[in-house]
Amino acid sequence: MRQLGTFPLQVEPATTARPTRVAIVVSGAPQHKQVVPHLTLDCLSLDELEGQINGLQDELNLLRAEAGCAFADTAGHA
Repeated sequence: MRQLGTFPLQVEPATTARPTRVAIVVSGAPQHKQVVPHLTLDCLSLDELEGQINGLQDELNLLRAEAGCAFADTAGHA
């Protein structure tokens, strides 16, 4: 696993039985494979991984907008 920041890229190299697989996981999680929280599905191509990243960006944008509304509702109440 290569650390990129908060979300490392987990790489499982190709074997004779299966192709290379990658997934984005949560750093600081236990290193046992069965309990590492994944943020993406296992991806078999760069296109698949880019699609997963785009989906995460969309979800983060929704969270940002929701948080903006929450803070706007409480503006002046600090």
